[in-house]
Formats: sequence, C-alpha cells, structure tokens
Amino acid sequence: MARILDPLPRPAQLPAASTRRTAPAPPPCRVISASSTPFHALCCHGETTTKAFAVPRRKAIALILSGCVFSELASRYLASAQSSVVFREYIDTFDGYSFKYPQNWIQVRGAGADIFFRDPYVLDENLSVEMSSPSSSNYKSVEDLGPPEEAGKKVLRQYLTEFMSTRLGVRRESNIISTSSRVADDGRKYYQVEVNIKSYANNNELAVMPEDRVVRLEWDRRYLSVLGVENNQLYELRLQTPESVFVDEENDLRQVMDSFRVNKVSV
Repeated sequence: MARILDPLPRPAQLPAASTRRTAPAPPPCRVISASSTPFHALCCHGETTTKAFAVPRRKAIALILSGCVFSELASRYLASAQSSVVFREYIDTFDGYSFKYPQNWIQVRGAGADIFFRDPYVLDENLSVEMSSPSSSNYKSVEDLGPPEEAGKKVLRQYLTEFMSTRLGVRRESNIISTSSRVADDGRKYYQVEVNIKSYANNNELAVMPEDRVVRLEWDRRYLSVLGVENNQLYELRLQTPESVFVDEENDLRQVMDSFRVNKVSV
C-alpha cells in the first residue's frame, strides 16, 4: 500500500521591502511502494525519473531456488561418480581363496606374496594375500589365534618385524585401531584387524649435532587384515593405504575386505 508523506512546509516569505524574488517551493516528496512501480524511483526535487536495473521478486526467488537445486544435484552426481567403483573378482582355485578388487588396479608379479595388486596412481596403496605353509601348519579355525584382540597383537608384531630398518634415526609408531570377527555367508568365521603405523626418520642421519638431525614423518599408513582358516592353513588378506587416502576410499576398501573368502581345495 502506497504511503504519502506530509508536504514540506512552505519557505518563509521575505520582507516586502525586499525586491528579491523567492524561488518556487520544491514539490513535495512522494514515496511509492515497490508493488505499484517496481522498476522506477522518483526523486524528490522534480528531477527526471530514472530507471534502475532490477529483477522481479518472483524471478529472483526462482533463480535462487534453481541455483540451489542445481548445486545439490551436481554434488550428488559427483559423489555418486566417485563412489561407483567397479570391482573384479580374483579366484585362486589352486590355493583356495577369492576376493574382489578395483578393476583399475594392476597385478604386480614377484612382490613376494602369493598375489599382489596395487593402485596405478596411488603407489602406496595395494593388497596382497599370504598363506601359512601347508606342511608346517595345522589350523582348524581362526579361533586358534585366540580372540580377535590377541590376533590383532600378532598381526601388528608381524608388520613391525617386516618393517624393521637398519637406517640410523628411524623410529616407528604403531597402534591397533580395531579388531573384530564376523561370520560370512559361507559359514566361516573371519577376523578383521586394523592398525596404523607411522615412520619417522632424521633428515640428516650422519649429522653430529642434535640440532642438525631434524625428525620428519616419512609415511603414515593404515593396514587392514582379514584372517581366515581353511585347508589347515591360515590365510591373510592385506590392504595398505595412506591415511590421507583412506578417508576417501574407506567404503571401497571395506568392500574388498568383506569379499575375501577361503575355499576348500580338492585334492
């Protein structure tokens, strides 16, 4: 609803003796609501009306809402594209195990494990499978390792033994993040162990003065192991990934872990 202001008081009259003519009084100011004239602004002193560039309220709200919807859809599309990893299944009928892995990972031969795959872009991210010797082991169940907590300690000790270094000034920090057990759809029980290991080293190993030996972080990794028993052997699926990458790829790595199965080998 338009609102009209009271007219301005007229200027005081000059004395009659003065021959000076007074300027005509300016027209009264008027305030006009945006609903009546959305694109115009009227000046108070009779100046020419100017047009201001404006967008109608409904159009502005529609633009804002459409922008929000587009942004939300774009975010969902990107998240879906990032999480839509295609997996392949690897089956070893001779040794008796299988698992799924991201299809873009490549197999590396001669890595020392029974099988070894790695990410072609994040070289520090890989998976492998190792087994106990069939001639020197006689496992009946994964529970032969004790409870999951005890198995986790054994897994961590094994990792630290493998990562022992003869370099001066190298220090490792480790901790067990979680241990658990589950029964898969094949009816077998599996243990899952997650550990974190950090490696520190001096930037100048041969420096004499302590201030010249600055300790720096070499790497910070998450190690995930799945343990299962079949054919009187202990099988272990190992996943290694940098902690900085684990946050983004955790779901994919857990799918690999959940897919690991040990199978009876026919003699």
